[in-house]
Amino acid sequence: MNLRTLLILGRVSNLPTVWSNLLAGWMLNGGGFQLVRLALLLLGGSLLYIGGMYFNDFCDVDFDGRFCPQRPIPSGQISRREVGLLALIWFTTGLWCLVLLGVPATHFGLALVAAIVVYDLWHKAIAWAPLVMGFCRFLLYCLAAAAANANITPVILQLGAVLGLYVAGITYLARGESQSGKPVYWPMIWLIMPFVVGVETCFMRPADPAYEVLPLLVFGLGQVGWVAWLLDPLWHGTDRSIGRVVSGLLAGIVLVDALLLVPFGGWLGLWVLPFFPLALRLQRVIPAT
Repeated sequence: MNLRTLLILGRVSNLPTVWSNLLAGWMLNGGGFQLVRLALLLLGGSLLYIGGMYFNDFCDVDFDGRFCPQRPIPSGQISRREVGLLALIWFTTGLWCLVLLGVPATHFGLALVAAIVVYDLWHKAIAWAPLVMGFCRFLLYCLAAAAANANITPVILQLGAVLGLYVAGITYLARGESQSGKPVYWPMIWLIMPFVVGVETCFMRPADPAYEVLPLLVFGLGQVGWVAWLLDPLWHGTDRSIGRVVSGLLAGIVLVDALLLVPFGGWLGLWVLPFFPLALRLQRVIPAT
């Protein structure tokens, strides 16, 4: 066992997208500059994510042995028992951080752990498992909103659902990474849902949307353009590297957060945008999938 093995198991290159989700949910519910609470939220959410990734490898050991023998457990870099024990430690420590944030945050933390466990145990056996993965990201918005303010507004639920559909679309696409045949294309429509909902939200609100037009164009075209650029080679058959596409789309979660913040703060998305290049940079060191 070494540090790189632990980082690969945790897929830590995706952590910037978790931080972006949590920060977006925090700002959408008026969290403000409560730095200690925000730090506990980011730490707790990160540990739950890492625990979920460890538990995923723990559950997928047979599948990885056949299709991904380079993963840490089947390649003999670490034992399955050690991975299971570490997953339990990450889950427990993450939940303890959320307990310090109060009852609502704890409840959403427990719901998130339950959803992670359900996904990891049965995602290979059920066709709609990507929706469970999307639900996990939905719960990150709710968790952050609950840590910021106990009252969860309908806006949080709506935008969290949009984020969840985007992530579910990525997960459907990722299923083809270790399998032969063409990827499933129909869920890709979910990848542009953030742009559609962002535009609709800006122009359906009673406030004057004029000040939101420029950031909406910048973040909206950035998000849609990134998706189109990644999918174009896959769609036209010039490059069948699903892993490359999925990694890029995962980093693009940050662009989704920035876009969904526009109707409620104009350029507020600039606070999360630095996580996008950070995620891409980390992916060069630690695989995202």
